Order: sequence, then structure tokens, then C-alpha cells
Amino acid sequence: MAAAGVTLVDLEFDTGARGGAMLGDIGSSLVSIDELLRDLASITADPDSAEFRNVEIAAIEMRSPLKIRLSLFGISPAAVAAFQGICRDIILRRGFSAPEGIAVRITDQEARRLQGHVAALQNAAIPLKRIEVKDA
Repeated sequence: MAAAGVTLVDLEFDTGARGGAMLGDIGSSLVSIDELLRDLASITADPDSAEFRNVEIAAIEMRSPLKIRLSLFGISPAAVAAFQGICRDIILRRGFSAPEGIAVRITDQEARRLQGHVAALQNAAIPLKRIEVKDA
């Protein structure tokens, strides 16, 4: 993953027996994911550089399971790797652990923010089921 390149992230959500999801539930999960990615990007960013970061929804498949593809621009490989690790922890229900490679630089306030995002995703009406990261 290039530092300023585009990275694609495929997310799959379990819509369960309902076979669908309310738009508000989808929106809530996407807000938590966006905030988690942006916080991780800020934590891992070089403090002397101002970078443009963008998180966009590239595709949505509304069938069961719900699939969403994100396009990330300017999100560091370390932030993407930490995001992927956190999502895998959420999927396995192990909870939050400090992202590998950035634990030394994380403040208590940042840790609380990350824990809040993780808690929101763990308690989401449509749970995260799978994550795959790809270079564009």
C-alpha cells in the first residue's frame, strides 16, 4: 500500500435473519468506520506534514450479506493495517487492543476515542462479518 495511494477496503456485514438492514443502521456503522479510520490516520501521520485524506464509499451491494467497498486516499499503510486488525478483533469479538505499531504514540484521549468507535461497531445492529484490504 503506497502512502499516498488509493487503497480499497471491502467490508461485509451480517444482516442475519432479517436479510436486510435499515439505512440508519448502515449509516451509523459507516460513521463509526469513517471516524475510526480518520483517527487512526491522524495518530499514524507524520506530525510535520499536512496530508489530504479521503474516505469514500465506492460501492454498496444491498443484498444479504450487505457489502460495502471503501476507497481510501492518503491513509497511511500503518493506519490501514491497524484498522484491519481492529476490525478482525471486532469480528472475532476479542474487543479492542491497541493497534500494532502505534501503541507508543497513542494518548489516553486517543485510546478512549478508538474504544468508543470499536464499541459502536461491536454493538452495531448489523455486525461486521468480513474485511479485505486491496491496493487499487
